[in-house]
Amino acid sequence: MRLDLLGLDLEAARAVLSQEGVCPQVCVTSAPRRQEETRGVLRVVHASDDGARLTVSRFLDPLCTETVAEDRN
Repeated sequence: MRLDLLGLDLEAARAVLSQEGVCPQVCVTSAPRRQEETRGVLRVVHASDDGARLTVSRFLDPLCTETVAEDRN
């Protein structure tokens, strides 16, 4: 597993892998009650050893400006 990619948002992980010439397959996972959730940020929760497969999940991240702006309203 690629520990250096864990916790990164999807676009940051793709940028790292792009520099290595890897275009990963992405699998999005979520809790059953959150399958329709669109707020927050997709973060890497698993990355294969070669980086070719990423599993991401949506987090209601306080650092994500989209979530912060909605919470203020």
